[in-house]
Amino acid sequence: MMIINNNRNSYNKGFSIVEICIVSVIIMVVMIPLFTMMSMGNAGTVHNRNEIIARSYAANVIAYFNLVPYNEVRDLNKDELNTLTLENTKLKINLNDLGNNFEYFKSLDFNAYANVKEFKNKLNDYKVVTVTVEWKESNKKTITKISQSGMVTYK
Repeated sequence: MMIINNNRNSYNKGFSIVEICIVSVIIMVVMIPLFTMMSMGNAGTVHNRNEIIARSYAANVIAYFNLVPYNEVRDLNKDELNTLTLENTKLKINLNDLGNNFEYFKSLDFNAYANVKEFKNKLNDYKVVTVTVEWKESNKKTITKISQSGMVTYK
């Protein structure tokens, strides 16, 4: 007597196309929010880096004004800020003083300017210098703007 083995389980060792499609959809549903969060985190990091570079630039300009004679502290536009030099100490403040990251920042078409307000009283005279830096990041529609202020006293 011959026994025929009809064991179908021996042929079902793989996954069906339906099972593979279901797993693929589940993986996509999980991965899309994950990639979105990662890209938003990257955009935040880029924004923070740009803001740090802009604040460093503004701080350099304020430091410059503290080193020049009081009567030379005045409003400056972007072109004037890029050519600041001190002849006595040979200190030069320009865009390249902020390192390699500033090359990328310059590509964002930034604009910087310094506004100076003078105050006089009986004790001393001083000027408040406000440096404003503006730039447009590729992932934003609006212009990002920071301002930093410092005080210069009459010596």
